[in-house]
Order: sequence, then C-alpha cells, then structure tokens
Amino acid sequence: MEQRKDPRVVLEQTYDRKLDKLYTSSVKCPYCRKRIQKLQTNCSQCGLHKIQIARASNKRAKEMMKTGERGKIVKMRRRPSDVKLSSLCLMLIFGMFGAHHFYTGRKVWGWVFFGCMIGFIVLSIAFPLGDLNNDLEGMHPIWEASNEWGMPAPHAFLGVFCFVMWVYDIFGIVFGWYKYPVRLGEATAVNK
Repeated sequence: MEQRKDPRVVLEQTYDRKLDKLYTSSVKCPYCRKRIQKLQTNCSQCGLHKIQIARASNKRAKEMMKTGERGKIVKMRRRPSDVKLSSLCLMLIFGMFGAHHFYTGRKVWGWVFFGCMIGFIVLSIAFPLGDLNNDLEGMHPIWEASNEWGMPAPHAFLGVFCFVMWVYDIFGIVFGWYKYPVRLGEATAVNK
C-alpha cells in the first residue's frame, strides 16, 4: 500500500526561497488591497492565494496587453521574478526617456516621458535660452517675458517634469512603491 505524504511537506519541498519569504511576510492583496498577514496563505476578503502573487508574471501581462485582454492584469508593487533587477537598472539609465516604463509594460507613461523629453530637446534647440548674464535683447519674446516675471523658460518645465518623475520612479523601485503590471499565477490546490 502506497504511503500518503503530508501535503505540507510536499509543498515545502517545491517552494523556493522567494516563496518562503513571501509566506513569512505580510503582503498587500493586488485585488482588494487588504493586507494578507504573515503565515496566512489566502486573502481573507477575496481568497487570493499567496502562490498566485509569487507566480505573477510581467511577461504574460505584456503579452495580454498586445492581444487586448486587460481584464486579468493587475498592478502590484512587488517586483515579479521575470523583471530582472539588472535589466531594470539598465533601463533606468535612460529613464528620462521612459525606457523603464516601456520595459515593464507601462507604455502610456513611457510615451509621456518620451514625448516630454523630445519636446524639451527640440524646444531647447529651437529656442535657446542664451546667457542670462548678458543683455536680454535678441532673445525670443516669450523668453524675454518669462525672464521679466522671474519665471524659467516654458519648455524648462518639460525637462523638470521628466527629471522629477524619473527620480520618483528610481526611489519607487528602490523602496517598493513602483507598480508593475502583472498577470497573477494559478493557485494549486493546497490542503490546510
């Protein structure tokens, strides 16, 4: 007669370190935003299993976005395992152009960053600021008026916006408030 294994032992053998860490920490549910406490396996409100959070995939979410199936995509602050930290840091080098947003599948924000930076560069070339210590004569009338009022050139706001949001995203990735679009994994049957 075949001896039946304890399901907890089988479950422990299949877990990796990342999943063990997930079970021993509290996690915010990406669906209902309720906190799943330490050593709990399911969300008490919606029933989401922690295994589904551990198996979340950014790659599958990007594939679903291409096909138009956005209903099963959620945003999660925990970085999924298929978003490599080294690649994300490399994309952050070009973050003022929105490269990190394109990498994680947040294309709307990626295009906002890209458009603002291209607009800033084009306007800076077309309407240079000139040397502010020199006379204001010969400058574009918009810049003359903005300098009279003590304001920076209008296109400077595009560059400042991109820089501030880029720094915000860097801190968000480091401290865990950057939201990754993911498709949650499937939960296996777990006996309690």
